[in-house]
Amino acid sequence: MKNIAFRFKKTLFWTSFLIISSCSTKEPNPVITTKEHTDAGVKTIENMQTAYKGEKTATAKYEAFSKKAEEEGFHNIALLYNAVSAAENIHATNHKAVIEDAGGIAAVIVPEFKVKSTKENLSEDINGEAYEAKTMYPDFLKTAEIAGNQIAFLSLTYAMKTEQKHKVFFEKALGDLNSNTLMSLPPKYMVCPVCGNTYTDAPKHCDFSLTSRDSFIVFQ
Repeated sequence: MKNIAFRFKKTLFWTSFLIISSCSTKEPNPVITTKEHTDAGVKTIENMQTAYKGEKTATAKYEAFSKKAEEEGFHNIALLYNAVSAAENIHATNHKAVIEDAGGIAAVIVPEFKVKSTKENLSEDINGEAYEAKTMYPDFLKTAEIAGNQIAFLSLTYAMKTEQKHKVFFEKALGDLNSNTLMSLPPKYMVCPVCGNTYTDAPKHCDFSLTSRDSFIVFQ
């Protein structure tokens, strides 16, 4: 976990450069008062605690769902869940690093979830990933931007972009399960150890963090 956190912090310089470069082409941001900036700073750490809880819960949940899928004979779906669980754990580790950098302590999480049939699990997971990618993380990112907390912005961005991909993976798995075409699911997944980005066919460097493919965690 320490190695993951170190790699995550290492990428902050490059991401900050990209953020600054992209912002130079945008319209000027509205003036933010000192109170708004301060309030956003406090709220950002609260949001990171919420995100940390969600990612730690997802880590345990998807690990359990992987076992359930294997029990039901859906090996390729079990493989997907294993990869996604690892990705969520990386997000949790990154979020924890943000909290600790702010002088906080990450909460002790006792994951709460129910294991249902794989079909039911996938259906709920699609909705969960959609909520995080389209609502929760974008809202958290807005607050982190007002706070000027770049490391929080980086961690949240990694998670949001990865959840978008996880939603697509789950949709594909559920569709194949419903149509009895599970053999078409990928036989291998790769996870970036820095940002959790999840691939079935990885490029030489991660699209999000530029981490070398040689460092990716392989599930097959």
